[in-house]
Amino acid sequence: MVQSSSAVFLWLLLLGVEGRFGEQPANASAVLGFGVQLRCAVEGGRGGAVQWARGGLLLGPLPHPRHPRYRPRGDPNAGEHHLEIAGVTLEDDAAFECQVGGGNGSAPQASRPAQLTVLVPPRPPRLEAPPGPWGGGAEITARCHVTDARPPATLTLTLGGETLSDVTTRVFEGSHPKLSSSEATVRLRPSPEMDGQELVCAAANEAGAAPARDSVTLRLLVPPSSPTIEGLESPHVRAGETLRLRCLVRGGNPPPSLHWDKDGVPLAVPWVAAGPLTSSQLVLLVGAGDDGVTLRCSARSPVPPPAPTTSVTISVTYPPAEVRIAGTAAVAENGTVALSCTSAPSNPPVQLRWWLGGRQLEASESGSAQAEGRGWVTWSNVTLRGRREDHGKSLECEAQSAGRSASVPVSVSHPPRALWLEPPPPVPPLRAGERLRLRCLARGGHPAPRLAWTKDGRPVKEGRQTSSHEGSLVTRELVVTVTPSDNGATYGCEATGDPRGDPLRVLTRLHVLFPALSVSISVSPRSPRPEQTVLLTCLAGSANPPPTLRWNRRGQTLPGVPLSAVPSSHSGVTVGSRLRLPVTLEDHEDIVTCEAVSPELGVTVSAQHHLLLRHPPQLEGGGAEVVVREHEAVELPLSVRAHPPVESCAWSRGGRPLLPGGSPRLRFGPGVALTVLNVSRGDAGAYGVNCRNAEGETRASLSLAVLYPPSIVRAPDPVVVDEGGAAELLCAIEGNPLPPNCLQWGRLAEAQEGPVPLPPSLVPTWGAAVGRLWVAGAQRDLGGVYECRVDTGVPPPARAVLRLVVRYPPEVEAPASPVLVAPGAESAQLRCRARGVPPPEVTWELRGRPLPSQHHSRYQSHQWREGHWTSSVLTVTNITLDRLRLRHQFHNWDQYQSRPRHQYRNWDQLEDWHWEEHRNRSVGTFVCVAQNPLGSARRRFQLRLADRPEAPRELRVSRVTPTSLSLSWSPGFDGGLPQSFLVSARGPGAPPPLVAPGPALTLGGLLPATPYDVTVRGRNARGDSAASGIRAVTSEVPEEPRPWGEGEGPAPPPAAAPAPPPLGLVGALVALGALLVATAGGGALWCCLRRDPKNGGDPKNEEGGAAGGGGGGAPPNQYGAVGVPSESLEVSSEGSWLRPYDDVIDWGGYEEVPPLVTPQGELV
Repeated sequence: MVQSSSAVFLWLLLLGVEGRFGEQPANASAVLGFGVQLRCAVEGGRGGAVQWARGGLLLGPLPHPRHPRYRPRGDPNAGEHHLEIAGVTLEDDAAFECQVGGGNGSAPQASRPAQLTVLVPPRPPRLEAPPGPWGGGAEITARCHVTDARPPATLTLTLGGETLSDVTTRVFEGSHPKLSSSEATVRLRPSPEMDGQELVCAAANEAGAAPARDSVTLRLLVPPSSPTIEGLESPHVRAGETLRLRCLVRGGNPPPSLHWDKDGVPLAVPWVAAGPLTSSQLVLLVGAGDDGVTLRCSARSPVPPPAPTTSVTISVTYPPAEVRIAGTAAVAENGTVALSCTSAPSNPPVQLRWWLGGRQLEASESGSAQAEGRGWVTWSNVTLRGRREDHGKSLECEAQSAGRSASVPVSVSHPPRALWLEPPPPVPPLRAGERLRLRCLARGGHPAPRLAWTKDGRPVKEGRQTSSHEGSLVTRELVVTVTPSDNGATYGCEATGDPRGDPLRVLTRLHVLFPALSVSISVSPRSPRPEQTVLLTCLAGSANPPPTLRWNRRGQTLPGVPLSAVPSSHSGVTVGSRLRLPVTLEDHEDIVTCEAVSPELGVTVSAQHHLLLRHPPQLEGGGAEVVVREHEAVELPLSVRAHPPVESCAWSRGGRPLLPGGSPRLRFGPGVALTVLNVSRGDAGAYGVNCRNAEGETRASLSLAVLYPPSIVRAPDPVVVDEGGAAELLCAIEGNPLPPNCLQWGRLAEAQEGPVPLPPSLVPTWGAAVGRLWVAGAQRDLGGVYECRVDTGVPPPARAVLRLVVRYPPEVEAPASPVLVAPGAESAQLRCRARGVPPPEVTWELRGRPLPSQHHSRYQSHQWREGHWTSSVLTVTNITLDRLRLRHQFHNWDQYQSRPRHQYRNWDQLEDWHWEEHRNRSVGTFVCVAQNPLGSARRRFQLRLADRPEAPRELRVSRVTPTSLSLSWSPGFDGGLPQSFLVSARGPGAPPPLVAPGPALTLGGLLPATPYDVTVRGRNARGDSAASGIRAVTSEVPEEPRPWGEGEGPAPPPAAAPAPPPLGLVGALVALGALLVATAGGGALWCCLRRDPKNGGDPKNEEGGAAGGGGGGAPPNQYGAVGVPSESLEVSSEGSWLRPYDDVIDWGGYEEVPPLVTPQGELV
């Protein structure tokens, strides 16, 4: 097509065809997705239709559905036939031609081809480089990829803003043949200055879009630079200033950590890394102790080389903390005293000056020296001469330019003029323990003299001293408690204060009475033995006056031999006494007392001596029994007496020695002590101990009994026995002790919180740590849970629960009344409950065959157990089938229709006839069968539809009179419907049948002394029951008749005969009776008649049963009264609502059959 168009075009040019293009399309380019317009104009509007061709193929008339993006533009009448392309694609990258068809005698003509180039901008590049950080000088290769561009994209790589030259570029085909992909590769060798620089890849082509970029930030492992410290303007800093130093480190990847230390001691200072700069600021409150310290900052980084450090040393300028003056400024008049002043360490040294009363004193000597550690110490000495006018002034030592000084007051003194003493009176003499008051007085002296008390030339430290100063008089008082040392002592008062001479002194001598200061007893021989004589010597002294000595032991005075008195301390005497005393072993540890009695003072001082006699050990407590509870600790109560003390005691148990360390529970104390910890029952037994000393050895023994709580070691459970058999409940126990009555048996009942007493038939026995509970002739009521409880007095008691299981065959609860199906119900349930041990399984039977258990059966049973009882519920469904069967068998009988009475007349009793199921409207007789391994039991359940009642029971005469009989009876089963009772009597003058609402009735209007046969039938909406009969005789009339008005009178005359029914009614009844005779044998025509009220009938009653079953009172008639158990009513025939059954024929065939009972009490 392209070749033919070109040929035509060339042919037209050769022939010089008229009509040329005014504007031919030109080559153009467009970016992918953007629009473009190709222009074409024909001169003069000649020729035919104008069309566009792409790639040599005509596009057809535009717009066209196949080319929705192509639109014609321009004025065709003016020859403009431009082509506009929207959203160019790679498909549009081709040569386009504008062709003019032939017309008006002109030949077709085509423009020159115009190439449309589609430009595709590059996609975002992807820069790939190994994960950083990098280090160690290894070369890094980075690649930049860009895909699908037209023309191919130009890739430019820059690092830190500078274009990289050593880049290898590769171009290859993209995802489309007209697209290209590019790749640029560069190799870099890391250097520290590259850290943090950005490697950028930019991709661009002629599409004109902004270059696409991708970048990677280079992270190199670069060691940090050396730290620098800023903020220290001068190394000299004043104490108290706050020094703020900043440590800076540049570079480093990862950023270094900065650490401060002071003379090698680390300081907790945080650091902050922000970009290439890492800094840490140290804030230090400068003190005197910081003088000369070196503050160091270290930069630590995992990148070698080792971390660099930098440091500064500061010099602290600080004044002395204090100035101290050594010495006192007290000086005697015209005397001299030397004082020294010293400053605390300072930097630099200070100058010290002396001042007294505003004038400067010349220092006799001064200087400075290096202090221990840091700083300088300055000292200065001065000599002060005492002048009266300087008294009271302040002597000051000043540290120049440091603001520190110290001062002392100046005191110039002279002696007092007089000193005297006020001694105590000589009578009565002083006694030891009394309070002594001495007063010393001095007059004059400057400063005021200091008074001091002395005793025998030494200062007095004890007692209480007080001073007072009144004008020129100074007083000092001494109050002391007199002691024996004050006897003959000299007390003096000294007045000091004048340094020029000796102090003034006044003296007084004391005479004191005191008892013996000590009493001591010596013994010979020093270690006596029994049966020897001991010589005791008692010395008492010193004392003033001499005391009297006496001996006693055990409250008895012993005679002693006095010794001569000798002088002793405190100007007293010492007296003595001797006592000879024979001793035995019983005297061991006896106490002998020597008393020194001073009658003048009323004081007795004594001393005691323990007689310790050498003898072998004596053990006390041997042969005893020690009782302890298990897990407690016990100390065996043996004590030993021995002198000298026991050397060793060896314990044994059961003949085996007990060694220290043999058991951690045995603690051997001093002497004979033995403690057993956490006593166990295995520790019980005989213990022996052998103790020895230098005088011999002794042995003793005792027994240890361990009490531990009882436990039950054997209690078989459960114990199973058949009813009537024998069994034994056994409970074997252990414990200590086991008293005779420690084991108790009890029975656990559900309703009781604790055990209940045992039945009399259970006999408990005890022997040999075994308790038994004998069961002979086991009855089922003995079955249950029994408790064996053991309480020996040692808690906790033990308890075991045993179950006695008495097995017996199943028993089924007697059934209640027949189960009735409610009218219209489609299902019924029979409930059976049986008990036995083991619990029985309950099944159901119908007509001697088990009921099917399939789910689709109309009989579904559910069984569960509660203890010994097993319960089962049988659900019988689809009762409609039984109603249909009964309706078919009994002349279309309907449960919801009243039943003609003739249906209850006698039927022939065939042998294969099931009365319950066919005659008595029964759905079926179901048998509940309970079975266990010991036997089975059966009970019959009759499921019945609502039916006529059962015959009344227990018909009896409750009261007899000459003209009445009072009857009562027990109602039979009511057939599931409300029932009343039909009472009939036969005999002379008997009333017609009566309907009673309840189980009692009084028949009146009878003849005296006349027998009557009375029958009672139950009646409900379904009909009448069988009859219950009784013969009763009225009583005779008393010989003397009672007057009129008392008791019963003669029967009233009979009421007028009722009027005959209307003729129309009679005819209708006759026709109805004929119909009944034809269909049912005509045996009960009378039951269809309804009496007219005028003929004695009751329009409210049909068949005599509707009103009779309603209960309530009834009007009397001439024959008797309807009664209830609580009252009896007389009734008459006038207005009676009771319907007389004078036309009831003898139905017969009814016989009350008592239920059959098996010897086991099971109902048949």
